[in-house]
Amino acid sequence: MYKLFLCFRYLTRKGIVIFPVLAVWLCVSMLIVVYSIMTGFVDRVRDAGKELMGDVVIQSTLAAGFPHYAGLQKTLSKLPCVAASAPVISTYGIMNLPEYQTSAEVEVLGIKPAMQSQVSSFGKSLFWQYRAPLDAARDLRHAAFPLTGRELVKYARGQLNAALVVYRQHEQEIRKLKPITGTGWMADIERHWQVIAREDYRQAEYHLNRVFRDLRFAQKLPPTGMIKNDAALERLLLPAAPTFTPPAKALKQYPNKKAEPENGCVVGIDIGLYTRDRFGHYHRPPGVRFSPVILTVVPVTLSSTLATPQSHRFQIVDDSRTKVFTVDRHTVYAPFSVVQKMAFMQQQDLLSGGVRPARCSEIEIRVHNDRRQAAVDAARNQIAAAVRRYALQHPGMESTGLTVMTWLQEQSQFIAAVDKERDLITFLLGLMSLVVIVVIFLIFFMIVRDKTRDIGIIKAIGGSEFGVGSIFVLYGLLISSAGTLMGVVTGTLFVIHDNWIHDDILWRIFGITIWNRRVYIFSRIPNQINPQTVATIAVLAIVAGLLGAIIPALIAASRDPVHALRYE
Repeated sequence: MYKLFLCFRYLTRKGIVIFPVLAVWLCVSMLIVVYSIMTGFVDRVRDAGKELMGDVVIQSTLAAGFPHYAGLQKTLSKLPCVAASAPVISTYGIMNLPEYQTSAEVEVLGIKPAMQSQVSSFGKSLFWQYRAPLDAARDLRHAAFPLTGRELVKYARGQLNAALVVYRQHEQEIRKLKPITGTGWMADIERHWQVIAREDYRQAEYHLNRVFRDLRFAQKLPPTGMIKNDAALERLLLPAAPTFTPPAKALKQYPNKKAEPENGCVVGIDIGLYTRDRFGHYHRPPGVRFSPVILTVVPVTLSSTLATPQSHRFQIVDDSRTKVFTVDRHTVYAPFSVVQKMAFMQQQDLLSGGVRPARCSEIEIRVHNDRRQAAVDAARNQIAAAVRRYALQHPGMESTGLTVMTWLQEQSQFIAAVDKERDLITFLLGLMSLVVIVVIFLIFFMIVRDKTRDIGIIKAIGGSEFGVGSIFVLYGLLISSAGTLMGVVTGTLFVIHDNWIHDDILWRIFGITIWNRRVYIFSRIPNQINPQTVATIAVLAIVAGLLGAIIPALIAASRDPVHALRYE
């Protein structure tokens, strides 16, 4: 009982113990924050890479692609591990926008949108066909279900009127702003508050445009149809499958039907047509959608020579955000059959009388039970064996250099680099956290020295060496446990509210921007907490505290009671 009494007495009477508690607290909190955010970033990168393509990808090392892809798809569909597959044609070219007098180097992907959406997240990456109606469904779910389509339109108009009031308030505040010509810290503060006012105005404008879109989507619903809940609303608003077909209202952008491009295309969100604010929201000018686009590609022949460049007119029907910047920055999606003809990869009649089969660049495959990487790896082996057998039965396929890889193997270099960055930062912070052991050792060493007479008294009245040593070990356990508890609580709260801390405190009050949404592919800072990771950090912190207390405890236990009582 005396051990626990002395531990609490030292803990409450000695002001110096606040320093080891603070050291443990700050180290635990720092490790939880950094590791949680970095792990969330790595997980989002992995998820974005996995959703970008199928679980397994069959590719050719030749730019001209490989033949007999349709038959190979049918063969693979018979495998029990294959859930869906989609052919893709990849070629590089130039995108020209005549109305904007600009052009850019792009990668043109020829895909079949319905099939591609079965193996990847292509359909979910589209804004006008998926994200906008999904946002509308989420915004309108606050209505009192069940209700009719007409009642939902009335609710959407009420939301629009409320957003319009807020927008006009911010607009008036913007008009009151005056140029700042002075210098000094007061002028810097005024400039910062003007930046905040303009950003608030842009957010009000963004919200107004969003609720206006909500109203437009609500107006498409049957006015007398009954909508029971928000899930039913999502089913009504979301399309069954994505498409490149321009909607009827696209014709309004052109003087007549002949002037309208026959085919539509989808552009990457970061290709340069839209601006992105500091909150990660994309602002889409109304004139960009349905604008004419000229895509020019240079076909590569089977002999690896360049053929005559081929151009075709399209119109932008949507934009895609895969959350992989290198893809969203340089990719244009177009109908598979059109790109196939432009790349000279369609079926061709030879002068000798034979037929050259159609080709594609790759086949993307989704497998069953793809949440388990072991199942994906096993499916990859089965698919690779089937591809080898099929290639032996069809002349010309073996020479195309077919490779079969999982999505993880395809993006291993990029994902491994992000993993190593996370591990390196965690390792460096772990080394810095060793200061906890040093701080606890030094402070406990000072306490043992100052309490030498107390140690002599305890031993003189019958206290054992184990009892004396356990006092300081228990003391270290209490200090490290208190610091760990504080670190777990503050670190967890910081990670959960990191976006609020960043936007409403660091930026709005101090003008500090750490997470620039214009640069990062994610619009929000990762805030996932892994309980297992938190528990591991907590245990290591307590162990570190015990390690720092062991040597002073051994010194205290080995004190001779006679010399200890004479200590001045």
